[in-house]
Amino acid sequence: MLEVGNGNLTITESRAHFSLWAMLAAPLISGNDLRTMSNGVLNILTNKEVIAVDQDSLGIQGFKQNNADSLEIWYKPLKNGDWALCFFNRGSKPVDFHYEWKDHIIVDHVAKLELRFDNQTYFLRDIWMKKDIGTTGKPFISKIPSHDVSNAQIKKIRVK
Repeated sequence: MLEVGNGNLTITESRAHFSLWAMLAAPLISGNDLRTMSNGVLNILTNKEVIAVDQDSLGIQGFKQNNADSLEIWYKPLKNGDWALCFFNRGSKPVDFHYEWKDHIIVDHVAKLELRFDNQTYFLRDIWMKKDIGTTGKPFISKIPSHDVSNAQIKKIRVK
């Protein structure tokens, strides 16, 4: 069951929890008292862009691509050749993170799909902030707080 809003998690932990459930295409069944939830919890549970990742019609579950110390990197194929991406900091301290897109080729062996950054440029959108954040033409640099996520939806914009 989703623990978002049950009082056991901070807002950052709730956002991470909801993100990972969305990446895994898990059922999003709220287990909290809807009458007493905070605005922060309401914003998490009603984020249409994150819900869209969970309920994407392609129906493919995301997978953990990499682990670097306390940071996990998750990818999820979406319809129309789009992908969702989640950087998750499981650690108790913030992580300064630098991701060189061109150094990675992502392969979903189950779905037989591939995401190549070496010969394609992708548009990035932060689905928690609900704003465009650039392209894969430049490295992704971020500070990810403890027990939090940096979520993005990536869409192909052109082939080099």
